[in-house]
Formats: sequence, C-alpha cells, structure tokens
Amino acid sequence: MMIKGGTFGPVATNTYVVFEEAGGPCLIVDPAAGSRAWVAKTLATHELAPLAVWTTHGHWDHVVEAHVWADQGIPIWAGSGDEDWLHAPAPFNPALFGNPPPTPGVEPARILRDGDQFSVGGITFTLLHTPGHSPGCFVAWDAAAGEALVGDLIFAQGIGRTDFPRSSPTAMMASLERVLRELPSQTRIYPGHGPWGVTVADAEPWARMFM
Repeated sequence: MMIKGGTFGPVATNTYVVFEEAGGPCLIVDPAAGSRAWVAKTLATHELAPLAVWTTHGHWDHVVEAHVWADQGIPIWAGSGDEDWLHAPAPFNPALFGNPPPTPGVEPARILRDGDQFSVGGITFTLLHTPGHSPGCFVAWDAAAGEALVGDLIFAQGIGRTDFPRSSPTAMMASLERVLRELPSQTRIYPGHGPWGVTVADAEPWARMFM
C-alpha cells in the first residue's frame, strides 16, 4: 500500500492519497483547504483514478474541498454521525479557522458505520467508529498492511480536542481505549494533523497522558 500525504490550510490538516499501485484506483482522504492542486498532481504522477473521497470526520478543515471532487463526479464517503456537516460545512470556531468563506456542501454517496469495510484495489479497510472529537469520527484500518487512517482521534504526540461543539470527552476516552486495545502496537498511523507513519506503540504514551 502507498500513502502519499500533504499538509494544508489554516490549521495544518493532513490530506492523503491512498493506493495499491500506480495506474490503479485510489482513495482521497480529508481534502483540506488548498489541497486541490497537490491532489491533482499526485493523481497525475501516479496515473490514479479516484474511487472516492473519504472524510474521517465532518469538521470543516477535513471536508472543505470535498465539493471540488464531487463536482467531478467522484463519490463522497462519510461516517455516520457527521452527515449534516457534509451537507453544510460550517467552521464552528471562527477564531480557529480565520472566518473562512461559506463552503459548498455535498451529499455523501455512502454512509459508513462501525464494522463496514471498503476496498481500494487489493487494499481492504475495516471501519472503527471512534466518536469523541466529533460524533462521526472513524478509523480505517488495513490489518494486512498494518496501516490505519486515524483522523483526529490520536496523533503522534497527542489526541484530538474535545472542547468543540458535539465533542465528548467520555466518548473520546472509550474510543482511545478501543483503538489502543484492538490495533496491534506496530500499526502505523496516519492522523489528521502532525507527523504520520509513527506506530501505535510510539503514540500510545503521549495519548495516555490525556487519558
């Protein structure tokens, strides 16, 4: 599996392109503000055909350019719980996001739930519902490759915030415990912010400081 990443927008959000091999299908993950040109170049360089855009959760910085790809006929996949933020992306914290302009909404083509699976070529991801940072946060785990797209659940040196509207510290603690229990310690994580490719074992001590 190949995971290409870039960092964009007012809060340095990670956007990923995931694929098995050049010339095949790919998944665009969390299209952040200003990521369009980088994603397009990555697709062209590796001759990739987007299967879908998957948003790890519905916060504005992770979905702001979903409409760019929806307008090209690429389906948008989202986790259950944050669908309304896909319909009407809203920066609920203007001080954090710098009062960005209104963002066109999209209609998700697929709503994913806990235990669902999807495939990108020969890659198969299993979805874990991990609410807390937002109600619709999900982790996508490829057990065979030992890779997980973890959104804003856990970072290389921390965890996602729980002081936003609809966040839940209690749910966050349960989600962290679940992921730390179910994902093997050498699983490499690809979070929504900060460095990627560190292992669960590397990230766990930092996460435990907040638990």
